[in-house]
Amino acid sequence: MFVTRLSLLLFVASTLVATEKPYWVFLDSEASSPAVKLTSRAEQRLQLRGSEMSSGNFSVSEYHLDQLRTAGYQIRHASRFLNAVSVIVDSPDQLPELEAMPFVRFVTPVAQHPRDRFESTSLGNQLGRSSTLAYGASAGQNEMLNIPEIHTLGYDGSGILVGVTDTGFLTDHPVFDSIDILAQYDFLDHEVDASGPGQEHGINVLSALAGYYPGELIGPAYKATYLLARTEDEYSESRAEEDNWVAALEWADSLGVDIISSSLNYFDQFDDPNENYPPSALNGQTTISAQAANIAAERGILVVNSAGNEHRANQVSTIWPPSDSPHVLSVGSVNSQEEISYFSGRGPTYDGRIKPDVVAQGSLVYMASGTNGYIRGNGTSFSAPQIAGLAALLLQAHPTFSPDSVISVFQNHGDNVSAPNNSYGWGIPDLISLFPALKKGNPKNCLIYPNPGGYGELRMVLSNPTSNLPEVATLYDILGRKIADLSITQESGSIIKIIIPSGLNLANQLLIITVETNTNVFSGKFIHLR
Repeated sequence: MFVTRLSLLLFVASTLVATEKPYWVFLDSEASSPAVKLTSRAEQRLQLRGSEMSSGNFSVSEYHLDQLRTAGYQIRHASRFLNAVSVIVDSPDQLPELEAMPFVRFVTPVAQHPRDRFESTSLGNQLGRSSTLAYGASAGQNEMLNIPEIHTLGYDGSGILVGVTDTGFLTDHPVFDSIDILAQYDFLDHEVDASGPGQEHGINVLSALAGYYPGELIGPAYKATYLLARTEDEYSESRAEEDNWVAALEWADSLGVDIISSSLNYFDQFDDPNENYPPSALNGQTTISAQAANIAAERGILVVNSAGNEHRANQVSTIWPPSDSPHVLSVGSVNSQEEISYFSGRGPTYDGRIKPDVVAQGSLVYMASGTNGYIRGNGTSFSAPQIAGLAALLLQAHPTFSPDSVISVFQNHGDNVSAPNNSYGWGIPDLISLFPALKKGNPKNCLIYPNPGGYGELRMVLSNPTSNLPEVATLYDILGRKIADLSITQESGSIIKIIIPSGLNLANQLLIITVETNTNVFSGKFIHLR
């Protein structure tokens, strides 16, 4: 198993007791707030698929944080996306004083995930192994989305960074032996280990997305790189979950995540029903999780979220946030016969939009269990990661697609596109036509430095040592248009020198350099600054 390579300790630990409640405190803007530090990968994604004018570029004001601490409030998380903090309030009597602070705009409760409605597993039994096909018992769920055919064309999620939020991730199971984990973090216990209590649901979800054990189970994006965030406490009675989810989203953003796969929803079921969101909040703009997801989309991050398992007769809408957002790819559930699952959340949203966007198999999904078992489970929690995996394959083929573009592609290629409705949405996506066969195997993603770079010398670190390279590389813009051939010099088996001539008169932009051999394509991205 690949070891964790990077971790960030961003937030202050806290533990809730029964009498304490977390509240979101939305703050006035502060001109002196510093810009946040992003990785180069995050900056490239922002330029490639996002907007540099989006929210989330500046830290929450340290002055405001100090004022809250001085007033006696314990800060759980500070959100740069929302310019807000979550604080612990010991008693409702404190709220008027908190709301009266001069820099506070308004205060609202932190929402929770309905832990008493987690998905059931069929009979609760672990299943024996089967090896009739390379995909084993996971063949059916993969074939519904044409995943085996896409894999045959050479796509496996390589080069895509996927963040997964859930109850915890124990990765001792053989399906995770080759998983590439860039970083993990536990936002409940505030430690660099996302295994945490209640990890069974996380194991299930992650295996449906990233598992790889030929003859048994293969997930769509088994070669993607992963960020794992434990945001949910399956056993605690704490309300503090929505702010963990937002914190994880911002953590993943800072590391350059491309896709968030989330099987969590936040709407009601507070101990105090007066704190529940009203139905009018199901408009994709009001709830905290929807607001955070919308900002993530502006920043070039595709959020794929379960539609929820809250369908009940006589309910107008059971699409729970953040899946109600127009900028979130929300996923419902069908069974192996492509019939809508009885529990699958259904629209419309409060403002009349069709939801979910698409559906995938969420009934009797084959997944890893524990450290060596397998199980079938029911829930949109298990259809969502399959769609997230398919989205990772799509971004591998089309790296310039923005989050909204990806959602449109899924909708326009659904089998229900002629008559989308609030049960199936646009249906089961068939994206096979969007995947040209990769030549010479999968592209090898390579580091280029310095990055950002300018005219003159750059160096590319090859993903594996190679001899007999050609004498030229090719420079492309981010839309895949050839700009020029570049002269190269091989300095070692793994490092080549590349010359960017000043006569090209390049604008500041994200560029791609490729070097082709008879068997491989080496490719790397860098930001050119004049």
